[in-house]
Amino acid sequence: MKFKSRLDRLEAMRPIAPWVPPIFFHSVVEPSENGPQEVGAFAKIRFGRKDLMVWRGVNETNDDFEMRAIAIQSSEH
Repeated sequence: MKFKSRLDRLEAMRPIAPWVPPIFFHSVVEPSENGPQEVGAFAKIRFGRKDLMVWRGVNETNDDFEMRAIAIQSSEH
């Protein structure tokens, strides 16, 4: 058996990984005298046919916000 045909057969036997929709993070900015300033952020998480919008907390860091959005997404699937 040639390497190419063996590789094709092995790849065909591999299970298909489920598609996980991405999380999109959006920054909300407003103009100021010193240039645009970030005033908030939100994430859109897709559940089936519905979108969930999660806003970042007032004192929440970006890393904490990302971890919270990922936890929400994984708890719903």
